[in-house]
Amino acid sequence: MNKTRLACIRMGSAALFLPLLVLAALPLTAAAACSGKYASMQSYAGKSIYATHFLDTPLVAARLAQLPGKTRLHLKRNLDVSGPLKRVDCHLVVTGNAPHMGTEQDAMLDVDLDSGTTIAAIHGGGRIDVYVLAEPAAGKPWPSLPRDVRAWAVKADMGFPAQAPPGLAQPGSVRLHALTASAVAATPAPSARSSAYPLKINFGKDAIKPTPAQAAAIRRAAAEDIKEFNHPENNDWNMAIADLNDDGRPDLLAQYTSDSSFCGSSGCSGVIVMATAHGYAGKAIDLPNFYGDIDILPTKHHGMHDLQFGGSPVWKWNGQEYDIDKADLPGSNASPWKTAQASGHPMMAYATPIDSTIKRLLLSCNQGRPLLTMLTKMSRPAGPVTLTFVFRGWAVNVPMQRNVYNANLWMADLARSDLPEWLAHRGNTPTTSELARLADMAFLRINGAMEGQISLTNSTAATRAALQSCYRY
Repeated sequence: MNKTRLACIRMGSAALFLPLLVLAALPLTAAAACSGKYASMQSYAGKSIYATHFLDTPLVAARLAQLPGKTRLHLKRNLDVSGPLKRVDCHLVVTGNAPHMGTEQDAMLDVDLDSGTTIAAIHGGGRIDVYVLAEPAAGKPWPSLPRDVRAWAVKADMGFPAQAPPGLAQPGSVRLHALTASAVAATPAPSARSSAYPLKINFGKDAIKPTPAQAAAIRRAAAEDIKEFNHPENNDWNMAIADLNDDGRPDLLAQYTSDSSFCGSSGCSGVIVMATAHGYAGKAIDLPNFYGDIDILPTKHHGMHDLQFGGSPVWKWNGQEYDIDKADLPGSNASPWKTAQASGHPMMAYATPIDSTIKRLLLSCNQGRPLLTMLTKMSRPAGPVTLTFVFRGWAVNVPMQRNVYNANLWMADLARSDLPEWLAHRGNTPTTSELARLADMAFLRINGAMEGQISLTNSTAATRAALQSCYRY
């Protein structure tokens, strides 16, 4: 090739390359800035500010005011652990989860910088509530929601799998809401605030040395713990005081600190010992595991202040113990086991897991054999699959085989499995019998990876009815 020919090729390549650079830059330039009414907010994109601070910006705060107060608190808690804000087209987007509750209590916020429409999506207990907040209020059908919102909701429905979901059809766990300003007026007003609350107690800094009478009261109230684990006998706790019922008498709050029987990945447990006109109560009020902070809130239920532990759900006194709302419980929206029978076919027991790529689990008798069928939302490779049920810490493994014609259909023969016994709340030993009796949910795993949960409500009646002719309990 002569030098003139080579130079022409080089010049032609350079001439072609320059327009390509210009063309490639055009969409970037067009997408580099938004010019809508709220375009100034795009400066938040990429900043690692707390999502809860972003909720206080004027536009977002005005939109979220349409939410009932309880829902706003749920959203704020579920965004407590979040990454930086992102800009998707002309939308600001932030996602997060409640502390130590990723894939169980999550949330997403999408703000349209052109119209100001704000979409809040809250995932918890196997349900996803999507609130469209606009001025004036206007609902949006599922296909009209921003793609990032639909994608997030579909992933939340599946327990946030690593692989991309096959489509963006509306999951059955999603509820769409369009609220008006009247919703605010309908929200119950909070209880009267006490001048001393809210109060945050940090057991690392605010713990005080108990008096002999206080130490004796804690030991007496925690007698069952001492008997079972021999833990608080040596005052292995941190103690703080707060008036939980506003009777003018400081109550004792103790967190166990050294024994692994009382500590785990979610912190260490503790107790409350109430002060009375005649000393201290002889029975303790149990506290859940927590890391070291207790927020005593101004709101009260049945005369006792509400509690919160490091961004956890709000714990309310129900007259006998501190508990959280059912909607905040993991698996609270899981459907119970049911039975169905088509004409000419055997009876089936079935249930729908939550936060899972498993669409449905079914039990039936097939040619005299007990059969477990798993229908998945996503196809899986034909390699070995083990479906694991975890009942209060006890694992039951079920090897599954894929159907040759359907990559979403898996089956297992349960003739030699004790899974039907567990689903019927039975066990083979005193320990397993007690665990099976107490189990109300089962965690699911596929080849060790978490795959959500399944309810055990009505599992005894439904599964026994479906397997009565082919399984001996």
